[in-house]
Amino acid sequence: MTLSQQFFTIVTRINAHAMHISSDVEFHLFMDMRAEFVWISFKMMPKQWAAATETYNNHLEEKNHANGSDTVKKNPQALLQKLGKIKVAVMNRVAKNDFKCEFPAAH
Repeated sequence: MTLSQQFFTIVTRINAHAMHISSDVEFHLFMDMRAEFVWISFKMMPKQWAAATETYNNHLEEKNHANGSDTVKKNPQALLQKLGKIKVAVMNRVAKNDFKCEFPAAH
């Protein structure tokens, strides 16, 4: 952790990594669950975010356990922030009429 992340963790007693969805595993799980459970920020109340985060953390723990990785359970704010970033990214692509897929071509 950076010094500021360590400071944040000490002061708030919240692991700084719990505040962000960053790894590929975390991101892809988030995107899959966002589509499956139709997470829409303006339609969800705090209680729903808490439940969504608990479900997300359970799935993340299962995936990480299967891969032999440790899990830092996410804070509801991490899901809310990621959803906001995805919304902006999608709106930008729609505005630019940019619908291309950036996955490598299959051989």
